[in-house]
Amino acid sequence: MNTLLDANHWKVAQLVDELLFAAQERKQLKLIELLKPEFSKDGNQFCFLYGKMPNDCVIGFGDTAALAMQDFCKNFWNSKA
Repeated sequence: MNTLLDANHWKVAQLVDELLFAAQERKQLKLIELLKPEFSKDGNQFCFLYGKMPNDCVIGFGDTAALAMQDFCKNFWNSKA
């Protein structure tokens, strides 16, 4: 019986993690949709840029577009502007 509970607990925990990840991704996509930052590739990195360089901007880099989006959103929410 304990094995069944442990398996169900693991499945529920996995489902909750997937739901939280999907909600976070939707929040990030909504921010990108709202701000419409410039998207480019700089060397081997993808980049999202919002604002004017060098000091009045939020920027995010990543090896993939998704990682650049995550970095941009993290930097946006942590900015002091």
